[in-house]
Amino acid sequence: MNRQEGRALVEKYAEKDTTIRHLVSVEGVMRALARHFEEDVERWGLAGMFHDLDQDQTHDAIARHGYQSVEWLEAEGYDDSEVLNAILAHGEERYRTDLMSRSIVHADGVSGLLVACALVRPQRAEGMKVSSVKKKLKEKSFAPGVERDKIRGVEESIGVPMDEFIAISITGLQEVAPEIDLA
Repeated sequence: MNRQEGRALVEKYAEKDTTIRHLVSVEGVMRALARHFEEDVERWGLAGMFHDLDQDQTHDAIARHGYQSVEWLEAEGYDDSEVLNAILAHGEERYRTDLMSRSIVHADGVSGLLVACALVRPQRAEGMKVSSVKKKLKEKSFAPGVERDKIRGVEESIGVPMDEFIAISITGLQEVAPEIDLA
């Protein structure tokens, strides 16, 4: 499956613009991480794009979250087991079995923070700095819905120091920013 086909599935299943923005932002971060690790950028991007595909339908049935996405994707003929595992891994630790499935947890957390940072900046994602993002990370009152625990521990989990991880993530967000009104 290519990115265009993946975006068509996002349009089919995601109901809210905020969900689409989140999916695309995590996709951008995952693509940037894939380049960093010299992994398959398309596959990692799809993992990011699909990780919360069912969010609008399962927000009140958290036990189904992730599993519904996997069922939809399999019904659509998508069968990349590593990507499907990463979708489940962002919500359940027992699926965090490889680099992609561990990375998605951190990409999910940091993308929410980066989008929130971009939304309060006149230049949006353009020119965003690691130091500014780290400052906002420490402010518990800023974007209180961001799961900061998913951002911390990145070095132990995937071997990337925090500053470098944020820099990689900013690059990923900037690449998709025009698609989600953050440019």
